[in-house]
Amino acid sequence: MLSESRNRFRSAIAAKGFEREGFDAYVMNTYARFPIAIERGQGCRLWDSEGREYLDFVAGIATCTLGHAHPALIKAISQQIQRLHHVSNFYYIPVQGQLAQWIVEHSCADRVFFCNSGAEANEAAIKLARKYAHQVLDLEKPLILTAKASFHGRTLATVTATGQPKYHKGFEPW
Repeated sequence: MLSESRNRFRSAIAAKGFEREGFDAYVMNTYARFPIAIERGQGCRLWDSEGREYLDFVAGIATCTLGHAHPALIKAISQQIQRLHHVSNFYYIPVQGQLAQWIVEHSCADRVFFCNSGAEANEAAIKLARKYAHQVLDLEKPLILTAKASFHGRTLATVTATGQPKYHKGFEPW
């Protein structure tokens, strides 16, 4: 059954169509997906595999708030990818330092922590708050407050910070 779904999925991809069963045969079911297959975007608009147009009120869960396929963003990304794709924080990256300086000068921050995802940012915030509470406030068991009906990421700490107990099942401390 699984190999049959995979073969249909490959055929659908080759024919430029979309078949949900084939998708589900390869991609873990970690989200309750809407029955829409998004194929492209322009600005704040999205189009599905049937050609229907939508306003993108989700913005990639706030990861693409500048919109889709904006010419200035395409130009900036193209220029950067031609120069340097990704370098670990093991090295000094001059433009990263320049960005950090700009952020500090235009915010309440003293320094900047660069990371790859919201989960990693939330994990760092939890760790920094706990470390500060231990070292500066001398608290043995600091309390981290989170909201109900929230989602903070898929790392162990951020799952336990998520406000719905159903997401905690199987991830409790030993």
